[in-house]
Amino acid sequence: MVQFKTLPVFLCAMGFISETLCSLTLEAEAGDNVTIWCQHGLTKTGFIFWFKHTSDSVPLRLGCKKFRTSAPSENCYFFTESERIVMSDHGKNTSLTITAVTVSDTGLYYCSFSDKMIFSNSTSLQVKGVNKTFSEDKATDSDSSAVFFMLNAVFSAVIVILLCVLIFIILKNRKTLRGC
Repeated sequence: MVQFKTLPVFLCAMGFISETLCSLTLEAEAGDNVTIWCQHGLTKTGFIFWFKHTSDSVPLRLGCKKFRTSAPSENCYFFTESERIVMSDHGKNTSLTITAVTVSDTGLYYCSFSDKMIFSNSTSLQVKGVNKTFSEDKATDSDSSAVFFMLNAVFSAVIVILLCVLIFIILKNRKTLRGC
């Protein structure tokens, strides 16, 4: 279920509060469909982009449309749209719809428009749900540390055996040299 405050959205859309206060936070559960909106205000032909940004990555382009005032918008020739993440144009607004969100969809979403890359306000999407990947990662981590420990033990034993053989050979050669 997607939850957000409707009054701030209405006030932002109507322009009654400043743009810096118009950033939204959406909360969704894994499996929900989420639609994020952006007002672009283009009055001539230009490009509209959608981006996702997380704390551990560079911005990722999710969508691109060539906006035209006299004809319907069309997909950018240099971008292939995903089946799960779909961008739409609705007059002066654009939307990004993500179907069946997952925890990995959590991030900061924003649109950009014009040939000068004017960025809109951002929308933070927080996807909640059973974090299966976290528990799987913990299991993988414990398996990895067990393998790491075993490899260290085996290599240490091999090194000790090789050192003993080397010392034995050196001592044997010393005795033969003394006997001459």
